[in-house]
Amino acid sequence: MTTHWTRALLVTLATTVAATAIVSAHMAYSKSLPEKDATISESPSEVQVWFTQDPEPAISQLSLEGPAGEIALGDTEVGAEKSIVAAVPTALGPGSYTVKWRSAGDDGHVQRGEFGFTLRTAD
Repeated sequence: MTTHWTRALLVTLATTVAATAIVSAHMAYSKSLPEKDATISESPSEVQVWFTQDPEPAISQLSLEGPAGEIALGDTEVGAEKSIVAAVPTALGPGSYTVKWRSAGDDGHVQRGEFGFTLRTAD
């Protein structure tokens, strides 16, 4: 009976380790500027997203949507410290904005996400 329980425990342990390795293999959002859900008082000159792995330049993309629709950004480039970055060439007005990102990490799987921020005029 002890052998049965030992095998069951080893199988469970091996499955857990394998599942953890698979989950951690995907790239994930780490932080951003502007920060997720931030309220800022000055228009950003760029948007930048950091990840848990180096982003793949050929797949990486950033877009920005605001109160009046999509806002043209500069080219998306791979930045320092596992990030992608794009310039915001025009000053943004007050309102809510959504940054959408797409990239891939070491395993090649395309990951997508988004976050929002609010721009308020300085008092």
